[in-house]
This record gives sequence, structure tokens and C-alpha cells, in this order.
Amino acid sequence: MSTARLMTRPEDFQKIGIQPDIVELWEDGRRGDDWAGVNEVWYFDATMEDGTKVVAGFRPKSVEGMAQDGDTPNLNIDIVTPDGKEYRDLIDIPVEQTEIHKDSCFVKFGEHSVVGDLKNYTVKVNPANGVGCDLHYEALVKPFRPGGTAYVALGENDEFYYTDMSIPKNKVTGTVTVDGKTYEVTGFGYHDHQWMNISPMAAYHHWLWGRLYAGEYTLVIYDFIAAERFGFTRIPILGILNGNGDVIFDNTQPVQCEIELYLQPEIQKDFPKKSKYTFNDHGKQVKLDIEWIDEIEVRNMYGKASEQEKAAYDKAGIMPAYMRYYAKADLTITEEGKQTIHETGDMIYEFAYFGKPDSRAHL
Repeated sequence: MSTARLMTRPEDFQKIGIQPDIVELWEDGRRGDDWAGVNEVWYFDATMEDGTKVVAGFRPKSVEGMAQDGDTPNLNIDIVTPDGKEYRDLIDIPVEQTEIHKDSCFVKFGEHSVVGDLKNYTVKVNPANGVGCDLHYEALVKPFRPGGTAYVALGENDEFYYTDMSIPKNKVTGTVTVDGKTYEVTGFGYHDHQWMNISPMAAYHHWLWGRLYAGEYTLVIYDFIAAERFGFTRIPILGILNGNGDVIFDNTQPVQCEIELYLQPEIQKDFPKKSKYTFNDHGKQVKLDIEWIDEIEVRNMYGKASEQEKAAYDKAGIMPAYMRYYAKADLTITEEGKQTIHETGDMIYEFAYFGKPDSRAHL
């Protein structure tokens, strides 16, 4: 039985407290509280002209801390230098050294911070352990809620939620620090703010998330497959913004998807090598063909777990793993039977695969 849906009804907007097609400043402030099961993340990534790649995320709670009341603040920073070397740091912050505002994006974790107003953001991670950044994000598109609301409700009475808002394309400038050395960078990047009252591993069997810059167009895709308890429901979301930052396609309908699988040798689970999506909505047909070129990150979470962690995963009936890819993507939009847009571009996407292999899970 399907017990997961995208909240798009008029009464949903009223319940959530948001306006259709208008993202307000407070929506990038803290949305949850410090209760058990509740968490959120302010996420930033960037790809620089020199090949440097940066990912940073600020969270009020750790994964382990979600099981209890009270904040357990932490942040992560991941930097890949042009020569392919990876530098990572995960930093826990005493709760008394944190400050998070509800009316806008103001997240201060000790010497580290994210401050922004939907148009400009400053992301600072002090390189206390040799890895850090001081980056400025300037929005090139308007704030965007995928699927109109971005709220995925789960459970017979919509008791759980998992959602976000995003600014999918930004000009990024500033500095990064690795091995104690600081250098200037320029490129483009993505920001989103996610919040939820359920662990992602409990909510979903797997998902594909990605962002694509193709010509003047910015694309964001979410392909959520809910966990077995929510009926393996597929919730596909695709948003496309034009060069002016306006939304020209925002899917809320079912999707056709053809995939070609490969066995990931370390994780020993089948992942998509090619994914071919066809969306039909708003009088348009959108085809998105994705083929990954490189594996950027491999997290064999189940395989590398301790015996205690593995026992907990087994009890929950999951085998979590995570992949991040560099891919090539082909975008085609057809309207009234005529092809109106055809673009190709480089894509960064992730595939979070929490569940066990199951023929019912659209994979």
C-alpha cells in the first residue's frame, strides 16, 4: 500500500504555511527543533574552473544524535583538489557554541558559519585541521522548491516528512585550504536546505539526486523510492530553470525510467550505469539521459560497519551504501510534438541506496 506522496494540494500549502511559487527568507532559517527524530542540513557544493570540488554541510544533529532530544551539532567539509587528492574533515561542535536563527539562514558553529539571504551566502569553515574554505555564493537563479512544495509526506496520516528548498545555481568565489595551504577559486555551485522528522534510512529504499548545468538551463532531479513500510512508492521530481532563473518545468506526475545496471565491486549491489527518464507534465515531454563517467565517492556503509552497527542495520532490515558520480547528461524538451530544447552537460549526482535488493523497488 502506497503511503507516501508529494504534498501539492491547496490544503497542504496552508498546513505547511508557504505560498505557491514564492520562497520567503524564513524558509532558509531553522525549520525544525531539537526533538528526537528531527534534523536538517544546510548543504553547499561547488565545481571550480581549476577542477577543485567542494562539499560542505552544517547539521544541528549527528546521525546518532537523531535518536534523542537535544542538538549534537556537526559539520563536514570535503575538498578534491585538481590533482584528484581528497581532503575531508568532520567537526563536532559543543552545543553551547552554536547559534541558529529561524528568520533567515544564520548558522554559526563556533568558528564556522553559513550566513545568507537567498541571494548571497558566505560559507566559512575554519581550517583548524588543515581543511577549510571561505566562499561567497551569488545566486544566478531564483530560490526553488522542487515539485512546487518539495514536501514529501510519508505515513498513512502524513506523520513523517522529508523536504528541502534550493538555489540550484550560484557563482562561487573565494578560497579553499588544504594541507595548510590556501588558494583562490572561482566556479559554480549549488545550495539546498533539507529538513526532516525521520531518518533517511527509514524513509527511503533509495534515491537519485542530481544537478545539471546544460547551456543556459539549470536542472535538479530527485527520484525518491520510499521504503517498504511506505509501499516502495516512487516520487519523481524534476525542475528546470532557464537563464533568467525562472522555472519552465516542474514535474509532479509519474515518470518512465529505463536503467542499465552494473555491479559495484566494493559494495556488491547493483547500481544504475545509465538512467533514461521520460517526464510528461504541463503539456511538455522532457527526456533526461544520464550516464556516469567516474565514481567520485564510494561509501560502503554496511560493509565497513562494526559488528554492533551491522547488527543495528540488520535489525532495521537495511544495507546502506552511497555513491557520488560525475556524469554526462542529455536533456531534450518536446512541446506540441516539436523539439524545442536539446542540451548536453556535465552532471554531479548521488545515489543513496539504503535498502536491501528488492524486485519491488524500481531497481
